[in-house]
Amino acid sequence: SLREGFAKVREKGKEMIPLAVKELDQKLREIQAYIRSGGETTSRVAMHEVATGQRITTHADERRLVQDGVLPVRNSRGGFNQNPAAQNDPAAIAKYYKHEPDYPNLMHAVDPKTKEYNNIAAFSGKMLNRPLKDGEQIFRFFGPPRTTHGVAVDEAWAAGAWWGLGPPPRTAKEWREMAAVLDSFNGDGFFVTAKIVNGKGPKAVVGTVSEQFGKKIPGQYLPGGATQAFFFLESSVKDALNKAGQTFANGGKVNKIVDPATGIEFTFHATGWTDANGIWGYVRGPGTTATQTARLGAREQASKHNEEVAIYP
Repeated sequence: SLREGFAKVREKGKEMIPLAVKELDQKLREIQAYIRSGGETTSRVAMHEVATGQRITTHADERRLVQDGVLPVRNSRGGFNQNPAAQNDPAAIAKYYKHEPDYPNLMHAVDPKTKEYNNIAAFSGKMLNRPLKDGEQIFRFFGPPRTTHGVAVDEAWAAGAWWGLGPPPRTAKEWREMAAVLDSFNGDGFFVTAKIVNGKGPKAVVGTVSEQFGKKIPGQYLPGGATQAFFFLESSVKDALNKAGQTFANGGKVNKIVDPATGIEFTFHATGWTDANGIWGYVRGPGTTATQTARLGAREQASKHNEEVAIYP
C-alpha cells in the first residue's frame, strides 16, 4: 500500500541521511585540505583506488565504499584517523584488516604499554593484502643518526618493511606530511627506489598512511594521506641494501642492487634537502639554531655515482 511505501521510504531515509551527512562532511574537509595545501590533495576514493589497484567506475561502487566505512577518514585537524588497533577489540580491527596466509601479519606484536597494534594504527581505512603489480614504484628514505631539537634520532636503514608506494616525494614537506614520517623516526638525507617487474611483486599490506603525533619530539603533528606498503625482503637482499645504503650515505660509490628472486632493481639517491628536519608539522616554527638540516657536505654528489652494473646479493 501507499502507507507501507512511505514507511519504507522513512526507514531508508533514517539509514541513508546520516551516511550522506558524514560523506558531505568528508567532502568539505577535502575541500578545506585542498585550500590549505595550495591545491595539493587527493580524494579518499582516489586513495582507495591506489591501495587496491582497482578503479572505482560507478557511483554505486563509491556509495558501497562509503556505506562500508572502509575509506580513509579525514578529521577536523585535516589528517587521516588512525585505524582502531586495540588488542581487546578484534571486531573493530576486522572491519579494516584481516591477516591472510603468505602475507605479513600486522598483528604479530602488540605495544606493551598501550596494548595496541601499532602497525595497524599506522594505516587509515581499508588495508589490502595484495601483491605489488608490474610497473608500481616503491621508495624508502634513510639516513645517518643525527640530533633534532636536542633529541637523538637513530640511524634509518635503507631496507625495512615500510615502503612508500608511487613516485617518491618531490619535497621534504611532502614527504614529512603525507608519509607522516616524524622527525624522531627518520633523519633523511637519502632514499632508495625500485620498480616492480616480471609479475613477481612481493606480497604486501597496502593502504593509506594515518596521522602521527610526536612523542619523542613533542609538538609535531603530521596528517598522512600517502600510500604505503608493508612487506618483507629476503634477508640477503635486505643485508645488501643496508650495506650499500651506509656506503652511499658516507659518500661512497654504489651500484644498483638486484633481488635475484624478483628481478627488482634498487637504485640509491641523495635528496639534497636542507629543510627535512625540525621544521614541518610544528605549530610554532623552530629558531634557526634548532633547525637540523641534511648535512650532505661532500656526500651531496653521491647521487651522480649511480652505475648500471648490477650486484646480486
